[in-house]
Amino acid sequence: MSKKILAAFDGTKYSEGASKYAIEIAKATNSLLVGVFIQDMRYLNFTYAYAWDQPFIDFSSIEASQKDEKEKIDLNIKLFQRACDEKGVNHKVHFDKGVPLQELLNESAFSDLIIIDSHTSFFTLGDKNPSPFLKDFLADSHCPVLIVPHNYTFFDKAVLCYDGSPSSLYAIKMFSYLFPELDDLKTTIISVNEKSSNHVKNGFNFKDLVHTHFKNANFDVLNGNAQEELVKYLKIKGENAIVVMGAYGKNTLSRLFHQSLSTKVIQEVNIPVFITHQ
Repeated sequence: MSKKILAAFDGTKYSEGASKYAIEIAKATNSLLVGVFIQDMRYLNFTYAYAWDQPFIDFSSIEASQKDEKEKIDLNIKLFQRACDEKGVNHKVHFDKGVPLQELLNESAFSDLIIIDSHTSFFTLGDKNPSPFLKDFLADSHCPVLIVPHNYTFFDKAVLCYDGSPSSLYAIKMFSYLFPELDDLKTTIISVNEKSSNHVKNGFNFKDLVHTHFKNANFDVLNGNAQEELVKYLKIKGENAIVVMGAYGKNTLSRLFHQSLSTKVIQEVNIPVFITHQ
């Protein structure tokens, strides 16, 4: 089933990893791939000098900076187009200029999936991963997001995170709806119980849903702290996997929990993470 998939880039910093993930997924699903290259224009608000104690805009510096950035973006667009052509992927390019978060949120309203490098940050000080930009985008995106490592690694299995919440259920359903072509992937559903128990919340109904959409599904129930146990599991058994998780629930506690969990996974485990919220 064809979809509209976006590969999002800081226009001046081409991510080969995001490009490769996007191209492979678009090819496997026979989808349209749109490369979105965003030029951050917020720096214009800070580009000025002082003459006789009065601020003035240094237009020559702005023009030189914009020209330099445009040359980098043009080169990155060519790299993306060449990579798509080599794989025979149907593709287009959008060049967006403005405030990155606003530009990408607008694009997300008209997309089925956005793929983005986990290190994308734009005009951000410090080296936090995920960046404030990426956290804000995850909170408000109008479509599912696949956050990928900087270096591409083929995935041949899926790990679905289920805690009984509507958010985790929604993420699993959206993943299956978007990628029916991946229904034969080796799939593990992970649940974590704080107390020693093998119980899966709403187990009968949930297992019916899972087996309807995933041909090779099995269940692992862990015990202990959800964040610690999930990260530990993924570090040991998550090689060549894609992780599916709900990002944010409707209430504050659920929102904070899922945000913290997804952040920890992105920070500590170098694998693609599929995140969506209701």
